[in-house]
Amino acid sequence: MKQQNGFTLIEMMIVVAIIGLIASFALPAYHEHTMKARFAELNAISNTYKTAVALCYSESNNLSVCDAGTQGIPGPADPTGNLAAGMTVIDGVITMTSTEAAGNWTSVMTPSLSSSGSTLVWSQSGTCLEKGACK
Repeated sequence: MKQQNGFTLIEMMIVVAIIGLIASFALPAYHEHTMKARFAELNAISNTYKTAVALCYSESNNLSVCDAGTQGIPGPADPTGNLAAGMTVIDGVITMTSTEAAGNWTSVMTPSLSSSGSTLVWSQSGTCLEKGACK
């Protein structure tokens, strides 16, 4: 009987096939995770707008005057490196749309008054909920 000093061709082909199979599952998951991370960056920016809308409401007691670029609410900007395709604040409602690199999803943050009428409660809707990219 011969002593074997290395791997046979079939053993190497099996190893390559296993690595290919693992990679075929890992790469799509990595891509989706990357898009969710980029979208999370945009969600973090929306917190700045939420604070500004809350301050606007506390000063005016009227959400209809809380628009982007007025009442201390920042105007639409993209400080995240081209991840935001659009961001608007109209009547206190924050609408954010991402680029394709960040999933091409939308997030709509809608303020409403709490039962006591003294604080704002935020509800989130949009296409980002389906993919689990929103809060």
